[in-house]
Amino acid sequence: MNARQGTMHDASVASLSRRNFVKASGGLLIAFSLTDPLSAIAQTAAGDVAAGPPDAARLDAWIAIHPDNTGTLFTGKVDTGTGIEIALAQIAAEELDFPIDRLSVVMGTTSKTIDQGPSYGSRTVRYAGPQIRHAAAAGRQVLLDLAATHFKLPASQLSARGGSVFVTGAPARSISYGELVAGKRLSMTIGASGTAFSMKVAPGAVLKDPASYTVVGQSVPRKDIPGKVTGEFTYVQDVKLDGMLHGRVVRPYGVQADLVSVDESGLKDIPGFVQVVRRGNFLGVVAETEWGAIQAADKLGSRLNPGGPQAGQAKWSNWQGLPVQEKIWDTVRHEPGGDTSVAARGSVDSALTSAEKVLKATYETPFQMHGSIGPSCAVADVRRNSATFWSGTQMPHQARRDMAQLLGMDPEHIELNWLEASGQYGRNGLEHVIADAALMSQAVGRPVRVQWMRWDEHGWEPKGPPIVQDLAGAVDDKGHVVAWRHHMWIPTTSNTHLIAASLAKGPDIGSTGQGRPAITYAYTFDNADVVCHGEGHVALLTAWLRSPAQFETTFAMESFIDELAAAAGQDPLSFRLAYLKDPRAIDVLRAAADLYGWKSRPSPANGEGSGKLAHGRGIAWVNRDDSRVATIADVTVDRESGQVLVKRVVVAHDCGQVINPDGLKNQIEGNVIQSISRTLHEEVMFDRAHVTSRDWQAYPILRFDEIPDRIDIVLVNNRPEYPPNGAGEPSTCPTAAVISNAIFDAIGVRLRRTPFRPGRVKAAMA
Repeated sequence: MNARQGTMHDASVASLSRRNFVKASGGLLIAFSLTDPLSAIAQTAAGDVAAGPPDAARLDAWIAIHPDNTGTLFTGKVDTGTGIEIALAQIAAEELDFPIDRLSVVMGTTSKTIDQGPSYGSRTVRYAGPQIRHAAAAGRQVLLDLAATHFKLPASQLSARGGSVFVTGAPARSISYGELVAGKRLSMTIGASGTAFSMKVAPGAVLKDPASYTVVGQSVPRKDIPGKVTGEFTYVQDVKLDGMLHGRVVRPYGVQADLVSVDESGLKDIPGFVQVVRRGNFLGVVAETEWGAIQAADKLGSRLNPGGPQAGQAKWSNWQGLPVQEKIWDTVRHEPGGDTSVAARGSVDSALTSAEKVLKATYETPFQMHGSIGPSCAVADVRRNSATFWSGTQMPHQARRDMAQLLGMDPEHIELNWLEASGQYGRNGLEHVIADAALMSQAVGRPVRVQWMRWDEHGWEPKGPPIVQDLAGAVDDKGHVVAWRHHMWIPTTSNTHLIAASLAKGPDIGSTGQGRPAITYAYTFDNADVVCHGEGHVALLTAWLRSPAQFETTFAMESFIDELAAAAGQDPLSFRLAYLKDPRAIDVLRAAADLYGWKSRPSPANGEGSGKLAHGRGIAWVNRDDSRVATIADVTVDRESGQVLVKRVVVAHDCGQVINPDGLKNQIEGNVIQSISRTLHEEVMFDRAHVTSRDWQAYPILRFDEIPDRIDIVLVNNRPEYPPNGAGEPSTCPTAAVISNAIFDAIGVRLRRTPFRPGRVKAAMA
């Protein structure tokens, strides 16, 4: 049974310590313990405090083998619906020589798993994969040593396969892993140094030759899909605890408005109403039923009614401090922050002065939201000296530390049980709703489940920030690029201060900036000037969307190089290849062109599709976290309505060694579909007080009938000499540029501001 689908509805089971979990599972695993496990269980049961994360230097922190010859992998990483669970299980099963169908995975729960850092940025397989690989290899060696003692033979005369150890030359002589460890207590330290992403585990472990892999590289089916199809899967939204109450938040009308007064009249008439929770500007309601909580929040004004800050029974100050939306890119340009040079070569100013053709362009991208279809949810049970949470956060160990700071508790007294969230994606509202639940549970002294409403998620989740970019370039009379300038103004993509903590005037919890986003530049122009400006904070809470900032910067860079190719009268693919030396970039571009059936010609298409529907093609590529991706797309543009449809997409993807090809292709398809939505539809609207895009009508996303007819994928350089790199984000990056280039190819009009909604396309044609 999947460890996340079992009896998590029961609070007593869900809050088990890792030791209790092991005991309840029917066996003591590979008990590489330096302490008495029964004593540890007794201490946990008696102390009414959560256990801290296990010691990464011990093997039982990573791998468990049970007497029935099943196994468990423990990882601090979490699966946000991307299939990471099965990929990490494949890595462990491969090195452990254990059947993948007998290996379950426990993810994220802080008392059971090592802190391996947050699960974002395409870093899970890249960083956690080697840690798990080394731990599993160390486990295989210990099992061989145990078998050597059992058979009274040197370990060199034994082999491990399929969860058993065999005597070489005598296959009838074998013993299962479960039989080897049943009833035994073993002390084994494998060594670990560093933290999270930098952690080195079992450095002395002898790893398999990748040429011998039988599990890694195979399309092993995900274990979570059947339950999700049938509705049996347990999401965090499904958690129920004995005595649990329901809470709803009531946010300010203006983003930074002050709470002036709360009229509680009529709330007690709502069946099941329990209490208003107010702390500073934080306002919430708690009820015995979810419907009661919704009704109470509505009375206080949770929908941010158009009537203004005085529309509900909660009265707010009339805060109007957001910038004017139409001038948001001017605001971005003037935010304080330093400059980072990405490329500096030759003299761009001199080349621009003397060039045959000079082009200049400005590219603008707006605030966008995660748009999680399932609103955020968390459950909190805060006691006097301890607290337990159930959450779908991407960063459970950090959330544990944050809740300790919010509640003024020792982190060792806090446990976060991780379950996948419906609507789990990026730094949306999942961290913030934990804090909401914490304050409400602390106030009422009972477990509280807080479910955000649609207007909470759309209005208050951290947004991807707006970005403005200026480009200038020049070609000589032979069509050669002689100058390239690209300056980009990028606000912080990580202003993630916890909303509840800020409203409650509590400790400042969260980050203000994440450092420079990943901006890569690979073209070999003689004169180049690429600079990243900014890092200031612009108006709303911000957090990365998929491929933070690089989706937007690739849009500008790969669109503008198409502009130069068109000015030079050259084929866009050949033009790019002429200025690239990176062999992996060249490989993905050529692989995409081969799969697509690319025919060399300049853009635009010189009259092709001159009727109502115009047809065009576009190409772009990216290097994201050392993964290379090239994308080609066919689009149609309706000249009358301005509607753009993407009909076919071809992706050549090189992320190094592939763990699960089918899982990777699913990620690529998801990236393509979501980034098409971001390119064609998505833009957060706001007035001077708050976000006004609070439903799907105001913030439309791609519909099923707009999904491309075909998404063709080729995996490039899937070889052991290339380590596995990130695959969760890179194929997002080229999409906006590809569509922009294809629109230009179809109708000869260049779109430089997303989204490409029909009205904007028609205006450009006019």
